Amino acid sequence: MTATAPIDPAIPLAQLTRGRILSGMDENRVPMVSQILRIISDISGQSERMSVGDLVEFVDGEPTLMGRILTIANSVGYNVGHVEIRSIHHAVSLIGFNRVRTLAVSILLLEGAHSQSVAQANRELAGMALISGLVAAEMCRRGVGPDADLGFICGALRNYGRMLAATFLPTEYAAATLAGRPGAEESFAAIFGLTPLELCHQIMADRLLPKTILNTLVARTPEERRYCSATATDTLSAAADFGLRFAEMLQGAELSRSNFERRVEDLSREYTVEFLLRRAEVRELVTEVIAVLECFRYRAGSFVGSIAVFRNLESLAAERVLPPTMEMAAAPAARNPTPPPPPTADSYEI
Repeated sequence: MTATAPIDPAIPLAQLTRGRILSGMDENRVPMVSQILRIISDISGQSERMSVGDLVEFVDGEPTLMGRILTIANSVGYNVGHVEIRSIHHAVSLIGFNRVRTLAVSILLLEGAHSQSVAQANRELAGMALISGLVAAEMCRRGVGPDADLGFICGALRNYGRMLAATFLPTEYAAATLAGRPGAEESFAAIFGLTPLELCHQIMADRLLPKTILNTLVARTPEERRYCSATATDTLSAAADFGLRFAEMLQGAELSRSNFERRVEDLSREYTVEFLLRRAEVRELVTEVIAVLECFRYRAGSFVGSIAVFRNLESLAAERVLPPTMEMAAAPAARNPTPPPPPTADSYEI
């Protein structure tokens, strides 16, 4: 999947990276990556003037995506009236335009994590992006940001630079991962010429991502985390930053059942007071995120037991010992898994 053209040493490394990834995207080598970008760029960019008919036309062009959206829209948490939803138009009228858009991105990320046709690293990154988005959305719902659906998009995109590199430049991405701890910005920048977030920002700018989202894709210093202003951009960016760091923590070798709640509380203290999560609130946050994953599992038929970030989160929620990191990463995905009993939560909200 890497480009075969010779690399010109006179071209700056960051420019080479950007050009090779844009080339891969233009060739649509990986449909899932292109679909996510299309949803976020085209639909988000037109959200203020896009009609329900426009959205229906877009989703109808993706039959599998449409079917899964309808399945989830018919779940108890969304369809409180128990009226069968047969079309995207009806789904929009019931759960809203932005929620359908968020569901579409969520489903694509979950399918990326579930796919047996892509490398394990790509699957793990898709899972991290989904958890990052779900946590950012939940933090916005708790009052740190203006809009949970927009918070989800910003949180999911926080990991998109790594997804792009792993998808279109897998050899270099593997080298960056081995050069330091997985995802280390220093090793990534040394090989690609820019950090994952800088790569994401440049690619999104090239694809004319709406500024409402693009402006949140910036690094946040410790001081900016603690003293972010009250603007929508700053709070969304902080929520997305927190969501990704939460997801990264779930993959850390030092994580354990005994230190998880304390570590999340400590992480939340690095932000403004609105972010503070005491241990009981950490459990509530995990419960909400798990409920969404369970909704996908039972309503959309996705089983993601081989993904580290999901398995760790589920183990923590059930107060089980976390599976060994190396064993978990190497384990093959189950072909015909037997799922546990369906969840009993009354509502699911993304």
